[in-house]
Amino acid sequence: MNDKIAIIYGTRPEFLKVFPVIDEFRKRNQTICIVNTGQHDSLLTEMEQSFTIKPDYQLSVQSLSFKNSNLIAKLIDEISNLVHQENIQKIIAQGDTFTVLASSMVAFLEQRKFYHIEAGLRTSDIKLPFPEEFNRRVVSLTTDVNFAPTELSKQNLLKENISENNISLVGNSIVDMIQYVTKKENIAVEYKDFVFITAHRRENIGQPLKNVAQAIKELAEENPETQFDWALHPNPNTRKIILEAFENGTPENINFTEPLSYLEAIRKMAKSKLIISDSGGIQEEAPSLQKRVLILREETERPEVIECNCGILVGTDIQKIKSSFNFIYNNPEEYIFKSENNPFGDGKAAEKIVEKILE
Repeated sequence: MNDKIAIIYGTRPEFLKVFPVIDEFRKRNQTICIVNTGQHDSLLTEMEQSFTIKPDYQLSVQSLSFKNSNLIAKLIDEISNLVHQENIQKIIAQGDTFTVLASSMVAFLEQRKFYHIEAGLRTSDIKLPFPEEFNRRVVSLTTDVNFAPTELSKQNLLKENISENNISLVGNSIVDMIQYVTKKENIAVEYKDFVFITAHRRENIGQPLKNVAQAIKELAEENPETQFDWALHPNPNTRKIILEAFENGTPENINFTEPLSYLEAIRKMAKSKLIISDSGGIQEEAPSLQKRVLILREETERPEVIECNCGILVGTDIQKIKSSFNFIYNNPEEYIFKSENNPFGDGKAAEKIVEKILE
């Protein structure tokens, strides 16, 4: 009898990268148990509906009163109960969330196989980003197969004495997702006089985010023909800081939006001339959309995007943001990224992942 397989996710970014794997299992008529832990609520439900995914289990673990440790405890308890109830033998999870951490711990303690998609991302500081860097380091300790998205992530794992037998270099499944979406929705890559912006990282809350807002305000005033679209994050702390920076007046060419659906975000990125963001996901999506991205962080666990000259680390320094923008924006030699240089793979990651799990 085949081992029962569960794919567990809890946030929108996780879903984006496990959907191609779910789709690949479907193509092979392979039955799997799909579990949504509910770390993200409405955003994730919208995604599932867009891609016709109905989870077998919806755990709904999130609570506004939870501290991080409460959330992990709840996740472990719920996932453990489910594993025994359904007799799950193989668990698949993606990324670096508490859902992934809890899934890997349950797999280890209950002696199930654990497969980690997008393994091996690292920064030099276990607290940066927090708590994701801690999560992914711990997960790698007990993973049966680490699906590394790039050669660098594979090397990171080897440096931590993870056996090469437990590492499979497959590429990043976000490339599969971008190819699927742009084909299905007929989204073309263009270069309009348009800038797409997001900012939400915990480490940027406070003065760093005020600096970003000031830089964007000055750029908008200096480039009145350019449209700046800033997609706000649901986090009230980030929204408050950003909007307060524009209390004395917002340039007409800055448009603040509510959080976007994934498809709408892809459409906006596909037509933009430049992206400005602190998002890890956008750093991976930008090369497939042939866009350059100014990264609002001091360090990235995706240095491949820097090495291939798609991204520029600008941190939250006003002058660095502005000078990098001005260097790139009006020069086609700079703002067009050639997709053949994409460091994140060829769009066949899901196929490789499923083949390995079914071996």
